[in-house]
Amino acid sequence: MTSSRVAELLNVHPSTVKRWCDEGSLASERTQGGHRRIKLNDALNAAKEHDIATFLDVFHPWEGNVWLAVSEIEEGGSYRRLLNLALGWLTQGKTDLLGRLLFEAGVRPSIPFPEFLDEGIRAFMSLVGEEWQGGRLPVGEEHMASQMVLEVLLRLRTGWDSPLSTIPSENGTRPVAVVGAMEGDHHDLGAQSIRVLLEREGWKVYYLGADVPLEDFAEIQRAHGASLVCISLSRENRLPDVQRAVRVLGEFYRPGYPYALGLGGGLRDTSEEMIPEGPFEAQSFSQSAQDFLTWVRTLSENGNPQDPRRVA
Repeated sequence: MTSSRVAELLNVHPSTVKRWCDEGSLASERTQGGHRRIKLNDALNAAKEHDIATFLDVFHPWEGNVWLAVSEIEEGGSYRRLLNLALGWLTQGKTDLLGRLLFEAGVRPSIPFPEFLDEGIRAFMSLVGEEWQGGRLPVGEEHMASQMVLEVLLRLRTGWDSPLSTIPSENGTRPVAVVGAMEGDHHDLGAQSIRVLLEREGWKVYYLGADVPLEDFAEIQRAHGASLVCISLSRENRLPDVQRAVRVLGEFYRPGYPYALGLGGGLRDTSEEMIPEGPFEAQSFSQSAQDFLTWVRTLSENGNPQDPRRVA
């Protein structure tokens, strides 16, 4: 580890790390170029000597595995080690460590949150699904994985420990969205991910959960003047389900209560060109959290801040 990475881990100034090395209280080596290199175990021992807690403490004796997993994401965008570690802990019944690992990745400012949702959360659940379908993972462990991911997402909500806290927009009002999973779809982790993503962007979200009748989306949208309705679809849904959603919501659409419609999920062999256009202010089909966020931010740039029903 470099001295700056050690300082980040221990939450101290880099000059403090260098001083400890000069004093001999923190073992270090020099590269041929004269740069300090410090072993992780030595850094953790120094933390204990100075009564400093680190995020790695709860992962003993796998501190090195977790550090490498997080570092590979931060430095190269690779989630391979994190996914393998998470799956291994799931099969060993170490679900608490699994949850803490995902939370630590999701909470780090250096890791883009939409990327974490796509390459971390969704990729992990896809891996779990493949293991279950291949007979290598019992259905009970698949359920445990889903529940733990749900708990992680809820902890990553903005102000999750203080629901009254908000992120005001530039004009002092928060845009409103209605989010839920497609009717007949009992898997709502995708919808939960979009809920958390929007809340972290400053939106007020009315979350409806799984298996939501389409008319309920329309009713809640009108009741709360939402400028955005988001419907999550899983791999169990098919193109006719999406087409029906657009048609039904179009029938319930009222020009006096305008909103944009965002559809998204893991539908196979489906593109936006296959989905009919409705009467909405805007419409999008996204297959990743990053694509969805880009679209939402475009709405914000084009919205009318004078109309509370529109994206502000």
